[in-house]
Amino acid sequence: SNFFETFPVILTDGEGVVRADIPFRRAESKYSFEQQGVEVSFYGGALDGQTFTNPALVKQYARKAQGGEPFEFDRETLNSDGVFRTSTRGWFTYGHACFALFFFFGHIWHGCRTLFRDVFAGIDPDLEEQVEFGLFQKLGDLSTRKQEG
Repeated sequence: SNFFETFPVILTDGEGVVRADIPFRRAESKYSFEQQGVEVSFYGGALDGQTFTNPALVKQYARKAQGGEPFEFDRETLNSDGVFRTSTRGWFTYGHACFALFFFFGHIWHGCRTLFRDVFAGIDPDLEEQVEFGLFQKLGDLSTRKQEG
């Protein structure tokens, strides 16, 4: 079982009133699917026009609906085993795309660190005197060169 199979589900009506729920702990259910008589109807897709009233099936579809449009992975047509495989060219492209993003955002980050060095160092923006960076770079150090201005 995965994380989403035990994830809480809440079904509400048009006004936002809770009509049914699948809580994290079954004992805490106030509006169980069995007691509320929840049914599911499908419009479109492989199950078009079908309605299910079996609480176990309805819960299963309610959980799948949490993740968006529920679908089944087609394994028969191409004899797929469900594992995504890619070529060396795919990995090369993916790796370079990741590196490019790190490179780009790294330049943005370090550029901002340089431009706003006083902000990151915690220097008061209303400070009248000019502090020379690069000599001591310590806040409050009396030996840091200053230029009154």
